Amino acid sequence: MEILGSIPSKNNLHKISQRCLRCFDEQQWYAKNFLLKFIGDENVVNQNILEIGCAEAGLLNFYYERGANCSGLELSDIRYNNAKILNEKLKINLFQADICIKKSYEKYALKSYDTIIIRDVIEHIEDKELALNNIFNLLNPGGKLFMSFPPKYCAYAGHQQTIPNLFGKIPYLHLLPDYLYKLYLKLISCTDKKIDYLFHTKRNRISIYEMDKIIKKVGLNTLKKTGWILRPAYSYRFGLPSLRNFIFHIPLFDEILSNGVLYLLERKKD
Repeated sequence: MEILGSIPSKNNLHKISQRCLRCFDEQQWYAKNFLLKFIGDENVVNQNILEIGCAEAGLLNFYYERGANCSGLELSDIRYNNAKILNEKLKINLFQADICIKKSYEKYALKSYDTIIIRDVIEHIEDKELALNNIFNLLNPGGKLFMSFPPKYCAYAGHQQTIPNLFGKIPYLHLLPDYLYKLYLKLISCTDKKIDYLFHTKRNRISIYEMDKIIKKVGLNTLKKTGWILRPAYSYRFGLPSLRNFIFHIPLFDEILSNGVLYLLERKKD
């Protein structure tokens, strides 16, 4: 395992699964090799940066080492504890909270941020408009929001790639009617816990069209919007080159061919 920032105590690393250690490395890689350039702000010294759903906080680890003031909001007990261990030597403001519940984070978050990142998290949130309204209120005027998610009708919007069984990793499988989908999942020996997760994900998917309406309603300005057949993170995960969806501007093809859509949004200056 490669950790690019400050090294945590080896005595605690055994508490973290190999999968989560790899996630930490990927988060750092993504920040260094893609996100910094996509946002377009190379100098982040003294900037206030918040990541929502920071998981192991590898991305924030990278930004902290570049001089940013970093905060990380995480809901999961396991991922929050991982982040605390992996960043124990850094002054990253990590807190456990729910972006949809203001009382859960208002004591820990700064009043405003220059940049907020919510990467592959929004699709799991039921009330997306509430989440984006709360994010809007945490942004400085002129502040930027990076957001990514798999569109509702893309090949793996149902997150079925997380099924251990090879027969569960079929593209577009989640588009089956619910009763057929559940029957198939049981036939390939998915656990009840995994089935609950997959159906929760299926219910909470969102299309690009629906997201654009929420963004407009919240009052965010879209600076960039790109669709990817092979997402930038696939370069780390699978050694594949990134591939843009060059017919992203055509309705339907934006949804079904883009395995990820990436937004750079801005809170307009007052």
